[in-house]
Amino acid sequence: MLKKSQFLGFTYEGAFKLGFLEKYINDYQSFKDGFFKKLKDEFLLDFNDENLNKAWTLLQKNVPFDMQNIPQELTELGKAITFDKITMFIFLNGFYQGKFFAKNLSNVEIIKYEMGEETSIAGHYANADLIFKDNETLYVVDFKLAGAESKTMEIFGRSKDEPPKIPFRVYGLPVNVSIGESNFANFVKSLLNIKDKLLEIQKASPEIKGWLQILSYAVDYLSDKKRDDIREINLSLLYPLSEPFSARFYYSGEDLSSYQQPLKDLYAEVKKLDWEYEEATEDSELRRRRLKKEIPEKIKEIKSIMSKKEEEVELIKPDSIQESREHVRKSIEEFFENKEPVKVLALLHSAGSGKTSQLRQKILSLKGKHIVFYMATRRVLVDREKTKIEEEKIKNNINLEVVYGKKDINSFKKVKNVGDSYQEVGKGKGILKKVCEDVSRLAGKHDFIWAVLTQQTLLEHKNIKGNSKTSNHIKDILSTRLLKNYTFHFILDEFLGYSNGFLAIMELLDVLKTIKEQGGKANLYIFDANAYSPTILSKLLKEYKEYNVIPTAMVLCDYKEKEVFQEDGINFYCYGKHGYPSPEIRVRRKFLNLNNSMYLNNGLNEFSDRISDYIKETFTDKDKSTALVFVQHKEIISFVKSSLENKGFSCMVATADSKKSQDAINKGKEDVILATSAVSRGIDLSRPEKPVNHIYLVILDWGIEGNLVELIQAISRARGDEKTEQMPKNIHLIYIIEPLENYTLDNILEYIPEDVREKNRDLVKLLLEKSFLEEKLELDFVVSTIVNRFLKTQEGETLVPIPKQYKTKFMENTISDMESAINFLDSIYTMEQNDDLFKLIKYIEKSWTLKVTDLNFDSFEYYHPYLLFESQRIKIFFDNSYRHKIKENLEKVADILKKHNEEKTEEIERLINEKLLPDKEHRLPVLIPVYSLVITKHFLKKEDKVAFKITGRIGRGEANTLMGSIGPSTYCQNLENKEYACIPLGEDYPYKEVLSGRFAKFPIEFIKSLLRG
Repeated sequence: MLKKSQFLGFTYEGAFKLGFLEKYINDYQSFKDGFFKKLKDEFLLDFNDENLNKAWTLLQKNVPFDMQNIPQELTELGKAITFDKITMFIFLNGFYQGKFFAKNLSNVEIIKYEMGEETSIAGHYANADLIFKDNETLYVVDFKLAGAESKTMEIFGRSKDEPPKIPFRVYGLPVNVSIGESNFANFVKSLLNIKDKLLEIQKASPEIKGWLQILSYAVDYLSDKKRDDIREINLSLLYPLSEPFSARFYYSGEDLSSYQQPLKDLYAEVKKLDWEYEEATEDSELRRRRLKKEIPEKIKEIKSIMSKKEEEVELIKPDSIQESREHVRKSIEEFFENKEPVKVLALLHSAGSGKTSQLRQKILSLKGKHIVFYMATRRVLVDREKTKIEEEKIKNNINLEVVYGKKDINSFKKVKNVGDSYQEVGKGKGILKKVCEDVSRLAGKHDFIWAVLTQQTLLEHKNIKGNSKTSNHIKDILSTRLLKNYTFHFILDEFLGYSNGFLAIMELLDVLKTIKEQGGKANLYIFDANAYSPTILSKLLKEYKEYNVIPTAMVLCDYKEKEVFQEDGINFYCYGKHGYPSPEIRVRRKFLNLNNSMYLNNGLNEFSDRISDYIKETFTDKDKSTALVFVQHKEIISFVKSSLENKGFSCMVATADSKKSQDAINKGKEDVILATSAVSRGIDLSRPEKPVNHIYLVILDWGIEGNLVELIQAISRARGDEKTEQMPKNIHLIYIIEPLENYTLDNILEYIPEDVREKNRDLVKLLLEKSFLEEKLELDFVVSTIVNRFLKTQEGETLVPIPKQYKTKFMENTISDMESAINFLDSIYTMEQNDDLFKLIKYIEKSWTLKVTDLNFDSFEYYHPYLLFESQRIKIFFDNSYRHKIKENLEKVADILKKHNEEKTEEIERLINEKLLPDKEHRLPVLIPVYSLVITKHFLKKEDKVAFKITGRIGRGEANTLMGSIGPSTYCQNLENKEYACIPLGEDYPYKEVLSGRFAKFPIEFIKSLLRG
């Protein structure tokens, strides 16, 4: 029997084409009849399912239809988890998606659309599912089913305990790797240059095969049909419910014929590679018995390798931090010897190399008058710089004034009553505007004016009148008087520490160009330890200028200590040198394989106890040293803290929100400091009485690109005083191997023919366990190698983990304020474990809901599988019955909160007292998944509803979802005014880039082979 997943795959592909092709082909009716006949002849007769036959007849009768005039018999279908309902759900999703996909197209030329392959030649474009051209863009599309069946069952109630989490992801997608090419021909050439690395992988998932398949289709078509009317290539794997797997490139008409056969050959080779789970597809009892014997033996072998690795201690002699500091000094001196009036200095040296302090001393030693804008990504850095500058002013009697940029809590927006809701009106003065006004006012009175503020003040502000750039406030003060008498200095410290780093560079470059045009003098200084190769900056600037977004990625580049290039006529002088403040580093590993039954019974308790057991075993010198335990999930920290305290360790939790925690770090004597990525930048663990010489890095649910950034920063924290820097460091990489989830298992089983699926369930589970263990070994190689390269300068190619960057547009709203408040309260609760604080958090979370109102389905843009409404009216409903409880608990904990951060506490008090109104209106960017539309319009009966929980981020570039870190609920409900599950978005990210996708991804084995060189 043919597997149901194959039938559902054909169903989705055909439904999408029925929605997409209606306007574009003359033989639409013939195509429709052929599609329904093909699936009926090849599948329905075998299934012998009466309800499925009725559903299929119903669809054939009513398609195509106008979504504004849905046939009555296709509404209120019900939520039963039956195969006919699953089929109709996947079909209707495909049909709508096809219609929406065509919405923004204007000049379509269909090239290939028929169902089924025409030739067995690998990579031949006639085999493609869909190829078409719109204006100057060539689209190559392949359809995949991955996960649709199990997700549909989950949506319609299989999981009773918790609603499904959105956005949906395809299981097992690999990591982002940039090979630095946005031009299509250059990308193909670069890929073929490293094809041997790609062919080193042992297994290939359907996704990596599909990616190479559509890449080869595009090259094959453009080689056979040479065209000069195509300027962009858009390659996509589309899924019914999950986000697409996409990439986009510019194309300049290059001759691709020399790549045609090599790329076909590469795809053919990769296509031969088995997917891990194809071993479980045959209906052979003999084979099953053999595999059930062989796989446990392989698992045992992998665990043995892990045990041996746990016994090893890798010794690393890092390059001297003193050499890095001396290199910083020479680089600064060399930069200032250049007499260009406007220029840029980038120092990409290791953390602790004195970039900020040495530049500060240099600027203060300069003759003449100077205006400095010091901008950092975290308030703790800004506060520290303010203190240092004020100390220098007093110590050396400098004619200097500090301007401190901070939010005025009295500048909250006012509200007015509008009908049955409230609307925000007016706004306080922006931070950067106020700082610039103060700088202008002080000019002429002081030799040095030193403004300190966060980098996040550089943004576009979106309001009713349109967009305004805050950097214009700097331009507004560039009078002839100031430019004649002052040199401007703009410092971006830890510029990659927040997602607007490259936006900040581009905005300040624009300011520099204005100063240069007006005959003034100005320097821009860019600091960051993570971008540790100077060659990376020009590559990333070019990428950012083209797309306004850089995904979290592993970027392949050459390593050099110096690179000079021009950007818009301004010279960039980039320097970098590695070093680490310790004579020796000892790297140990621990693979914690959590027992299934124990974990299910005890959950986080077992998880935490296993971690604390390992810390107790290895941290044996607590009387004279401190351990940093770095856990990237703050909800886990309290469990680990409690477990450690039960074993006799004194502990503290460090958080970037708390000024109290910084004092405790430097002056306290606790045995263990627990922290999340919130303190991976900006806090030095200076502790001379008990130096930090053990760093435990708990690695779970790994998103390798982003987490490596935080991991490297965490390792860099153990510094700041002579004693701490003279001691060896022990780095412990703790890999968590979590129990297998049935959800993951079901996703894999969808690829197995149904008639042998259940027979092979245990076998697939074994293969999945083996795969997870192998991935942990590969992950360890990648992590260890990149950490090693970060600590020691290496010539030649290197991989640099880069955090996401995008063009920030700010749209003020209560949801964002509430998210910030809850995150702060959550951080303090982690430290204090106060019951009243816990209740306060829960009451706030329960007290309000979001409602999408007045949806206009003519005013959206489509980014598969989402409808994007860029400025959608949303009502926030606050349940007044919780107001008293919230205020009561806030009063109880106010003093505790103020000890950590008085400013943040006052913001929360103002938020709760003035902004939590019964029903309040906002405009926000909102995504509505197509499946939300299909559920509400077609499946729910009157009053029925389906819940989802919003978690994580959206798109390949990971756009922020408001409250996504908290996991709010959203609903589809069939009321008189229909409601759709929606995803509110945060800062107005460049959604078009993120949601359409352009980020090539490769499996972790490929990363491993690249690192081997």
